[in-house]
Amino acid sequence: MSQRDLRKTIRLGRRVDPTILAALGNGSAKDFRPSLDYHFEAGGKRMRAAMVVLCCGAAGGRLERAIVPAAVVEMIHNYSLVMDDLIDRGEVRRGRPTLRVVLGDSVALLVAMFYREVLDDLIRDCPATDDVRRIAVRAMKEIIDGERLDLLFEQAGREDPYLLKNRIVQPSFDLYLNMVGKKTAALFEAAGQIGAHAASANRHVVRSLGLFGWKAGLAFQIMDDVLDICGHKTGKQQAKDVVEHKLGNAAIIVALRFLSAKKRSELRRILSSERISHKMVSRARAIVSETPAETDCRQIAVRYMEEAKKHLTALKESSYRQELSRLAEEIVARSY
Repeated sequence: MSQRDLRKTIRLGRRVDPTILAALGNGSAKDFRPSLDYHFEAGGKRMRAAMVVLCCGAAGGRLERAIVPAAVVEMIHNYSLVMDDLIDRGEVRRGRPTLRVVLGDSVALLVAMFYREVLDDLIRDCPATDDVRRIAVRAMKEIIDGERLDLLFEQAGREDPYLLKNRIVQPSFDLYLNMVGKKTAALFEAAGQIGAHAASANRHVVRSLGLFGWKAGLAFQIMDDVLDICGHKTGKQQAKDVVEHKLGNAAIIVALRFLSAKKRSELRRILSSERISHKMVSRARAIVSETPAETDCRQIAVRYMEEAKKHLTALKESSYRQELSRLAEEIVARSY
């Protein structure tokens, strides 16, 4: 996908913005409204929203029927980001300070709670309301469980009894895939299914577009992990997973396979440190870069992308199907 195609996809996804902003204004206090808008003003690729719209078109539906359903998916995504920043004490999101940094944890939590209620308003306005609600609820439960598993990959930094008792200290790629399947891929899957329902598609098409989204979501998160550790221009906090003591990063897990016992112990020691300095972050990145982790992870992401595209063969050939294929390719080709 060229930069021109990417900009086109972003514009398509941002067609949900007026719907979301109108929903945020329904029942919100005037002086609270800027707090509600802050997260959306930062931009974002709106990739999941665009996927809903494109899946609706690829399934033979009218695009206008997909706008509110796409807004639902985008709201779930942004709700989860605000909550993620609260849980992880995140400081940078979309190239600027997170909501919690600007307004404080308490107000950020209130914003997230308001987003959650706005979701119900949007779902009621969707075609195939019952299907959208069922898929949205399931996706949100998966995201929550994915967040739980993500916390269990942390090697230090928290004293919560549950996390200390259940911490994952022997990671595997299968455990990682289970975590990101819930935390990330589940919403991509929901985007495909909800887009299909907006088009009143049959069960076979709903399933195919859901599987497309699932595999594309796995590819997306693996690339996100690679860019976090190995990238340079992301608009996000660099090496965020190292700062947050997380073993649950594709590049780190793959790197551990290739490292000597000494280097493996050093990387684990960094992640287990209560305070991680800039020097330690740089050292962790350098250790990972000594292995083929980046190349291997990119190859895995490409494999999932190709598997995702195969599920599009269940659809009739169309410009929307082609756009979905290009969107999947952009997921693994992106540099941010």
